[in-house]
Amino acid sequence: MKFTVIFPCDDSIDLSYGLVFVPCPIWVDGEREILNLNPENPYYQLGSVRKLLAAEPVILRHPSQAGPACTVVIHPSGHGSWPDLQALVTDLKAEGFHVALSGEPA
Repeated sequence: MKFTVIFPCDDSIDLSYGLVFVPCPIWVDGEREILNLNPENPYYQLGSVRKLLAAEPVILRHPSQAGPACTVVIHPSGHGSWPDLQALVTDLKAEGFHVALSGEPA
């Protein structure tokens, strides 16, 4: 699996970031690599959302009026796993986001 995290904002566009596993987890924005989270470990590590927020402060500057929320889109292709998805959701919630899921796990 791989994931897209969409942060809605009240501006005209929402902010979206990919989490791909090649083979370690990497935050991407389109083709731009934002963070190679832990090159020595192929699994998602808690604290990776905080690293994304530090690297992309625009996420916190444009919150939705509904409060901090996001949607995680699950893509069946890729090297991520069910435990990676669970850790990502836990991590987002720990940062104060309300999380909705979309898509089907592999």
